[in-house]
Amino acid sequence: MNYPTAVAFTVYSSWKRSQAGFVGVIFANLASLVVIWWYDWQAHALLLAYWLEAGVIGAIYVGKIHRAEGTDDPGAIRSFIDIDGEPPEAYIGRPNREIAGALAGNYATFWLILGAFVVLIPFFEQDIPIAPASPFVVALVAASLVVSHLFSYWYEYLGGREYERRGPVSLLVEPGPRFLALFGATFVGTGVATFTREPMGAILVLIFFKTCADLLAHRRERKRALRGLEET
Repeated sequence: MNYPTAVAFTVYSSWKRSQAGFVGVIFANLASLVVIWWYDWQAHALLLAYWLEAGVIGAIYVGKIHRAEGTDDPGAIRSFIDIDGEPPEAYIGRPNREIAGALAGNYATFWLILGAFVVLIPFFEQDIPIAPASPFVVALVAASLVVSHLFSYWYEYLGGREYERRGPVSLLVEPGPRFLALFGATFVGTGVATFTREPMGAILVLIFFKTCADLLAHRRERKRALRGLEET
């Protein structure tokens, strides 16, 4: 596709920012692996950090929706998850504040349910050989993961002025796949720990699936951002 010079430069700049974000995702997940390895493979710390990271992602998307200035294309809104009993398309045209509130309410409910499960995992010792986490290790791992999301919000969404092109409803549906991937990875990881009786196996499975999910989510978000540029 041929772009006018100004648009072509913007597309190229967005692509460069996307590459930086891609590297940031890989670096953040590798950093979490290094911390967990250094502190004796604390699987529970990793699970808690992932849960905290999911909360930060939800908060960032609430902020993105409040800031969004673009318009939504109903044909581009794809989600099998209803929001407060309504399909996401029903929110097109509503105030950003209402859309952000709908995301916060629904996301927080599922986040707290998952958090209750994650916090209680070590107390099922007969079935799952995972010891309680050190709060210090949880903080280190969570910090290594959260930095990449904050960087992406500042560098890509604000610095690249993506908020001018993104519609609030397209942002409403984006955190869902991330959260489902985390939910699935948590259960797969605990299942591996139960089967192998070895926390290290659960950690490697968790980090592998989590990294893949992060990269796929990042790719999907970048494609939507570039699509917005093509339509300008």
